[in-house]
This record gives sequence, C-alpha cells and structure tokens, in this order.
Amino acid sequence: MASETPPGKPFDASRRRFLRLGLGALGIAGVAALGGGLLNGIIRYGTRGGLRSYEISPGVVDYEKVPEGVFTSNELRLAQWYDYWPGSFIVAFKNHIKQVYNRDIDVRTQIYTSNEELFTWVTASGRRFDVMFPTNYMAQIMDRAGLLYNMNEAWLPNLVNLDDGQPLGDFRTPLGTPYAFRPDGSRMAVPYQWGTTGIGYNTTVFSEADMEGLGWDVFRRPSWNGYTLQNRMLMLDDMREVLGAGMKMAGWDEQLNLGYVPTSIPRNPNPPYNGMYQWTENETSPERIGEVEQMLLGEVRPNLLQFNTQNQGPYLVQETTYANHAWSGDIMYAVQPYSNSNYPVNYLVPKQGGARWIDNAVIHRESRNLWLAHEFIDFFLTCDQGAAITDWNLYATPNDCAYETLTVYPNGYDPRQDTRIYPTAGDLARCDYQEDVGVQVTQDLLIPAWNRIKFA
Repeated sequence: MASETPPGKPFDASRRRFLRLGLGALGIAGVAALGGGLLNGIIRYGTRGGLRSYEISPGVVDYEKVPEGVFTSNELRLAQWYDYWPGSFIVAFKNHIKQVYNRDIDVRTQIYTSNEELFTWVTASGRRFDVMFPTNYMAQIMDRAGLLYNMNEAWLPNLVNLDDGQPLGDFRTPLGTPYAFRPDGSRMAVPYQWGTTGIGYNTTVFSEADMEGLGWDVFRRPSWNGYTLQNRMLMLDDMREVLGAGMKMAGWDEQLNLGYVPTSIPRNPNPPYNGMYQWTENETSPERIGEVEQMLLGEVRPNLLQFNTQNQGPYLVQETTYANHAWSGDIMYAVQPYSNSNYPVNYLVPKQGGARWIDNAVIHRESRNLWLAHEFIDFFLTCDQGAAITDWNLYATPNDCAYETLTVYPNGYDPRQDTRIYPTAGDLARCDYQEDVGVQVTQDLLIPAWNRIKFA
C-alpha cells in the first residue's frame, strides 16, 4: 500500500494509484482463463477436504459450533480491489484487535483488477482467502459455485449502520440487496462501497454539453472539435463492463432506428416503450449480443488506445487520453475536488445509461478465521472507519452514519452534495445492476464475444 497523504494536498503523480498504476503499469485481464476458471467454478467448485466440522452442508455454517472469540490463527488473508482503503485502516484494525483481544495479527492483502480475475484466483489458481470483495453479480456467482460461507449477523452488530432507506437507499435488507442473501434468508455479502460506471473526460477537449450530447457515442468518434480521438480513449479491461456499455449503445440505436424518442431507463414500463427499451446490462439473446459485438468491433475498437482498468484517472490527468470508460470513484480521485488542483477532468453517467454496482465483503469457504473475518467486516462498518475509507477513495458509502460524518473541506467541498459520487434519482434511473446471466450465456456468448473484441 502506498503511503497515505492527507486529502487536499496538490496533486502528486507519486501518490496512491498514480504511483503504482501509472503509465508503466500492466493491465491484468483475468479473462484468459475465464472459460475454464469461471465455468468450472459454477459447477460447485466447493472447497478442498470436504465438510468442516461446523458445516451443515457445503457453505452452510452452524455458528453454534464456531466458538465466539476464537482465532484459528493470527493471519487474515484478504483479496481486494486496488487501492480501496488507506494504509491507516489496516493499521487501525490491527491495533483494534490488539487492544480488545491482546492478539497480534498479520493482515495479508492481494490486489485484483477485475471480478473475473478474482474468480480465477479462487478456482483455477486455488488461492485461499478469509475475506474478498466481489461486485454484486460476482458475489451471486461465487455463492452459486459453492465458494462462500453464510455469515453470522449476531457477530456483525454494526450492520445497523448500513442505510435501509434514506438518504442513500436500501443497503441493509433483502429488498434492497437481494443478491446478498440466500433463499433461506441467511446473509452471504455485506456492502462495502458503491458507485456507477460512466465516462471520465478531458474538459479542455469536451464541454459538459458536448459530453451530455454524445454519451457513449464519443467512443465511435475518430475526432472532435479539431482533436484526434483515435488512440486517445480507453475502455475498462472488464468483460461485463464493456459489453454492458455496448448494450446501452445498441439499445439507444435501435430506438432511434424505430423512430422513438429514446429512453435511457432500462425496460421503461411507460408508453410507447412498454417494457421493451432501453436495453439492460444483462441482455442474453444471441441476436443482441451479436449486435453489440459487431458494433464494438466495427465502430469502437478502432478508436481505442487499449482496454485498461488501472489508468482511467492517470491517463486523463496526463492527457494521454481524452475520454475513458471508467468507474466513478477513480475519476473523482483524478478530479480531486477537495483541492485547488483544477485538473481538466470530469465525470458523468451517459445519456444512454450505465451500470450501477455494489462491491461487497464475502467470506471465502476456504477461510480458517471465521471469527476474525467477521471482526474485520464489522470494523469497516463502524462510523469512523467507514468515513475514513470513503474520504480516501471517493466512492460512495452505503453506511449512513459514515455518510453523515464525511469530511467537508476548507474550500467548501462537501462530497455529499456531489452528484458524481451520490447520483440524483434521475441518474440512477438510467443505471442498472449487472446480474449473473448464467453459465450457458457466459460460456457460449459473452466470453467468445469479449475475446474477439479485446484481441481484434
């Protein structure tokens, strides 16, 4: 973890992800092994060595058989997205365990850059973790693959800090986060951070009105207002995100071709759309996926510099690129609205719509520290640690009390008022969650399409 620097200092390219994930960084796709890793995992990959003494059935723990406060070992293994908490958070957790339990622990973190990479780690690569942080749809896939344990909510008293209505939305109950619960009502995922997927752009090249008018169509443009865009744009090195953006583009095109005033609301129930438009991030028909593939291959791929997840923000700040398919928090860190840096970077959810997602803590079925894993999850659910994490990474928190204590900066910037981080109801209506679309669609349609697009 890079050393922590207080927010508000002038931009320094050596900070945080700009140090480790800058111009020379290499992307890790994780999809090369996706066909084998993902699909073998879906077929009840399970765990090595059969049932544990506290398991009723695979992945189902009887917590009456797991003594409270017992540490199986002093090591906690984590798998997390790159640079998603400050270094002080892990130090604070270790100090907390020392103070409360008089135990010295070792926390080891491995960093992944896509959900598919994480899945390959715990299937084809056989890595073991205690806590992992997949996105909502991947949490579903992992659980159906037999890779997760249910949780003991009695060991997570700070769950009450998750918002269950206003002002953030429902992040606590099965109604708001159905993917986080099994059919029997037991919990297997806890929301950590959330955000949207949209476009980060250079404000020297594009005005806000330009980008509002273009949306995803910017990636089909070889030039704009005298600027060459070819080899000046990135898309995420992420199968579901790229295909999802393509679905929004293709669905918008179809509406225009039919003479509709396009809607960006997925499956808009109102006339004249009647639940047919806009396309979602989860289209499964061979015809639609084929249409998306051809459009991305023929109209978007020729303009891209590359598919790259880590350099969304750095490339915009350095003006290596002018428009990037991006996650909200990564672009907001590049913007640094709390400072006086005034970098020419901005972010929006395109008019055609985008993705909304929640990253979650889950417990790997290979965990040997069930009590310590719960302690770790409950620790980030506290008000002060939740706020410190969100102040650091500039994603949105699902934690109501953390939200209320977010830092308001000397320049007057209040992240709670920033709709790029906490979108308006109208922006969220244009977004939908990616879901598990099933083995057959993933194997026969999505993976082949993505491989042809990426490696063209």
